[in-house]
Amino acid sequence: WKEKPYHINLSKKNNQIIKEYIFDMEQGKNISRFSKKGARSYTRLNHIRQKIFFIAELLENNFKLKDITKADEEVIHKLFDDMRKGNIRRLDGGIYKSVGDYVKIFKAFWHWWELVNRKTGKVVKDITTDLDTSTEEPKFVYFTEELLNEMIKIADPDMKVLMLFLYDTGMRVSEMKNIKVSDLLNDFKEVNIRNETSK
Repeated sequence: WKEKPYHINLSKKNNQIIKEYIFDMEQGKNISRFSKKGARSYTRLNHIRQKIFFIAELLENNFKLKDITKADEEVIHKLFDDMRKGNIRRLDGGIYKSVGDYVKIFKAFWHWWELVNRKTGKVVKDITTDLDTSTEEPKFVYFTEELLNEMIKIADPDMKVLMLFLYDTGMRVSEMKNIKVSDLLNDFKEVNIRNETSK
């Protein structure tokens, strides 16, 4: 992505400003004093990139705004309100459930934009002060033993072991990836989950 960091559906101006933002986040530059300092991980950068591109695309498609930095309070409030109410819908026709996540991404971007301009002596109004960052509680998702047994039928032998291990321990994939041989105890019948690997 860094070699061609552009979104084909966005204006040149939006592509350029988002590129600058992501590259600054990669280096830990121009970060709000209220945010954690330092470079962002590549996973985080990719998440930010996808969300801010999407917000910019919504602004272009629904408000004919080819420059995300020209958004005003009215437009940005309407965008997120329309997402919450279902006036702007997902590709599958559903209503956005986690609009607050998009709001947080936009707020971080806007605070970066304010800081970049402040360094050159320009004042940019904070249009994000009254934005609602709340999200709807997700429905509980569970995985039954019957579903596991169906999946095991088509899994290869190594994957079967992993699936059974994860199901039996209730462990997250990220926690499993951090397990060391030294964490396996009692002749490999018990697993010690270290504090630094568990959530």
